[in-house]
Amino acid sequence: MVSGRKMPRMSAATGFDWLNDREGIAFGKELKEDARRYYGSFQGIGAQGMMPPNDDCYCDLDPEVKDQWGIPALRFHWKWSDDELKQVAHQQKAMASILESMGARFKRPPETDNPLKAIKQGGKIIHEVGGAIMGADSTKSVSDRWSRTWDVPNLILADGAPFPGTADKNPTLTIFALAWRAADHLVEELKRGNV
Repeated sequence: MVSGRKMPRMSAATGFDWLNDREGIAFGKELKEDARRYYGSFQGIGAQGMMPPNDDCYCDLDPEVKDQWGIPALRFHWKWSDDELKQVAHQQKAMASILESMGARFKRPPETDNPLKAIKQGGKIIHEVGGAIMGADSTKSVSDRWSRTWDVPNLILADGAPFPGTADKNPTLTIFALAWRAADHLVEELKRGNV
């Protein structure tokens, strides 16, 4: 939720006209009154959610596009599942209920009919992870529980690629924890002479 009386910006005294019954945009005394009355009273509310893995989200090698060295480029396939769309529909209804119970008036009401209009496009939030997910089965995952790739045993992924899914929060601390865990495991393997 975003609100409060922050330092005014150049646009701080604009956009109040839709709150009043009078026609047209306020100027002079009316604008000053509106600015005093409404400044700091606006609320912004948003939600994020988990995107579980789904079979429609994966990457492969493009059969036609190659880079300058002739290496096939990655091709990404991506699609929202019903899980995310249901989650967004629920979030929109819950946020509308919260704001309505506060007595809010909506400049742009929550999108409760079509979740695709309410959800950001993939890649917009920038918490995307995965692509080389970890798992216990080399036929169903790219890396093992230590973030080491099955096909290249001396390659350890110390980023968000091994995540099988994502929560709604920033993944940085989990990436740090997994990297530390992988490093500890690597040190133990070195001590045992396995590396």
